[in-house]
Amino acid sequence: MLRAYGETVYSQAIAYTKSAEMAEELTQDVFLRVWRNKEKLPDLASFENWLFIIARNLIFDSFRKKIQAPVPATVDTDPLTPALQMEYKESYQLLLNGINKLPEKRQRVFRMSRLEGKTHEQIAEELGINKVTVAQYIVLSLNFLKTYLKENTGNTILVLILLRGWS
Repeated sequence: MLRAYGETVYSQAIAYTKSAEMAEELTQDVFLRVWRNKEKLPDLASFENWLFIIARNLIFDSFRKKIQAPVPATVDTDPLTPALQMEYKESYQLLLNGINKLPEKRQRVFRMSRLEGKTHEQIAEELGINKVTVAQYIVLSLNFLKTYLKENTGNTILVLILLRGWS
């Protein structure tokens, strides 16, 4: 499994993190998560999709942790300067504000999928709705968030960074 998908997961991680060390660590974490959830493998419709959802979630989790971590005063080599850290926090808050503007049902489905990492099947079962409806809610939510972020930031690259891997 690592031979088949390791390089692709690593490439995805390094594209986001721009750090070989962090990408290696995230790649290991992805396959560790797969191993811990190996009992789900026979039930998966698409292992590849599931794998990349795990990778995406772990990458975004690492960004969230980095944004929320205090910046040590003695470290000058960290590329996440206080100004950049503040920009990331504000951008993430803007994304959360956009999510809060979604209709209640779409908001719940989106949070379950993108922030909690649940599958469409899990969401459909938990909410008592069809899997197709879950997928439609997510597509509608992503389209709204892309428009919302473009309108509320002049930074198209920021929109892509915040939503990349979520579509």
